[in-house]
Amino acid sequence: MDPRLNIIDKRLDGIKKLIAVSGGKGGIGKSLTASVLALTLSRLGYEVGLLDLDLSAPSTHVILGIEGLYPEEEKGIVPSEVHHVKFMSIVYFTGDNPAPLRGIDISNAMLELLVVTRWGALDFLIVDMPPGVGDAMMDVIRWTRI
Repeated sequence: MDPRLNIIDKRLDGIKKLIAVSGGKGGIGKSLTASVLALTLSRLGYEVGLLDLDLSAPSTHVILGIEGLYPEEEKGIVPSEVHHVKFMSIVYFTGDNPAPLRGIDISNAMLELLVVTRWGALDFLIVDMPPGVGDAMMDVIRWTRI
């Protein structure tokens, strides 16, 4: 059993609702929907986080206009905040370079993001899910109990 799995529950403990934005393939507007939903909930006064788990083509950082903003390390990664939304993505580790991940490496990268990110108390965590209905999506559902 992977010991990281026990940490996920602790990292998500202060989150009231997880909302996964998913679809059967890439390029259908998942990232835009997730970003607009996070911004709208934030403007309504809720504490909101946005986690971009679309590792093949992360784009929520572009939609939100994030440049030069980075998370902080404090016994894990504390997400940066933009437009009153806490934000975490693989782009903080890869920059504008592609993440050449396949198979189990995709699952491991998503697992690491879930384990290291310290969200704190949130009303909503919006998750921009990986494209398709394959192993990556099923892993996230299993780990987070979405």
